[in-house]
Amino acid sequence: MKDEYDIIFTWDSTELVKNESIEYRLIERSPLMVAVYSNHPLSRRESLQRSELHGERLLFMTPSSTGDSVSDLRFYEMYEQAGYHPDIFFRSNDVESILMMVSIEEGISIIPSYVTHKLTNAENLVFIPLIGEAEVVEIIAAWKRSSGNLALQQFLGHYPLLKSE
Repeated sequence: MKDEYDIIFTWDSTELVKNESIEYRLIERSPLMVAVYSNHPLSRRESLQRSELHGERLLFMTPSSTGDSVSDLRFYEMYEQAGYHPDIFFRSNDVESILMMVSIEEGISIIPSYVTHKLTNAENLVFIPLIGEAEVVEIIAAWKRSSGNLALQQFLGHYPLLKSE
């Protein structure tokens, strides 16, 4: 985290939180959802496990435009723990593109619930909870511990979730 930002909100935080010069607070744990098209064989399920997605054509949502983030590696490991390597057809950090491709039956995807819960007109899309303790993304706020920015300090003081414990 360079001096370009006073505070960031991110879900690609695996390495960031290890940096001793960074202070952070967990804002939300967002469960993961499987996005499928309406007539997909899994669309009537109430929940799914990652192992049940074996053989599916995956539209991979990544926080990185290059596709090589620490979060990507974490999700690859989760597929390996489920017993397979994912069949990644498409990779993007643009959730709208991924959901459009799911709706036209190009594949399925895994999307955080903070995205799916806000969709009011999700034509031809069904969202199914992915079960398992690790099937979440953590949203954090992070800032430099040494920041002397008064505006940042005022901001942090106004939001109880961001105050030091």
